Amino acid sequence: MNSKIITNDKITEDLLKKLFNEEILALRIPNYISNYLSEKLTNFYLNHPKLECHPHDLKVNDEIQLVDYGVDRVGVSYNTTFGHLKNSPNYKNYFNKAIPAIREIRQECAPNIAPFDKLRLELDEIWSPGASIANFEGKKMHVGIARIMKRPEKSYMVEKQPHYDGLQQKGVKIRGQFSANIYIAMPNTGGELELWDVPGIPTDQFIEDSSEINWREILPQSVLVKPEVGELVIINTRKPHAVRNFTENYRISLQSFIGVKEDEHLMIWN
Repeated sequence: MNSKIITNDKITEDLLKKLFNEEILALRIPNYISNYLSEKLTNFYLNHPKLECHPHDLKVNDEIQLVDYGVDRVGVSYNTTFGHLKNSPNYKNYFNKAIPAIREIRQECAPNIAPFDKLRLELDEIWSPGASIANFEGKKMHVGIARIMKRPEKSYMVEKQPHYDGLQQKGVKIRGQFSANIYIAMPNTGGELELWDVPGIPTDQFIEDSSEINWREILPQSVLVKPEVGELVIINTRKPHAVRNFTENYRISLQSFIGVKEDEHLMIWN
């Protein structure tokens, strides 16, 4: 067992500080949501009428390229605005749908609390500087996108190329970017979260076109985490990470980014 993968029964401020300061690699909270709610949401997302491709964004020079890695989504993603003007249809679509998407999941989960409502409230309670939904453009953003991998034949793509995540918008100042992932469906074999214990990459050192780099030749031995259904896992997205392939069934996670501002306040968004 890797000593930098910490499993606890709840989120604490001390553990968050250790994650944010790169003292630990991942924080695992098993049974964060119930099996009942996981199964209910799995059925909801698999049959959702607005299930669509959730491409990964690659920046090549000044152009943002969106690539299909075999992941679908329910919910709106801020990366669809990258490279577009603020009065563009992409921007308007994102902000027009952000709050309705949050409320749709809240209604589906009732009378239970929605997973990311729970996380946001807990972060605000335990983290002294507080936590809130991000508002990069002066408007509230989406929180809690569903990432659905039900095309196992394409899952090799997310394993082949480790990646790291960072905001493309230079006007948004955060000192760290993390990802909260709540797993509601996992394949029996494969689908592990793969992490690399290397220093987080500052955004000003991001390689614009990293898609052609063979990261697996450069990086040290990885650490595998096999999430359980209902588990919350928080990681540093500026460290390389990947998802191992699987050959059957599906893998569904609910995800949001957590940004640590210079004043330590936490912002949550998708």
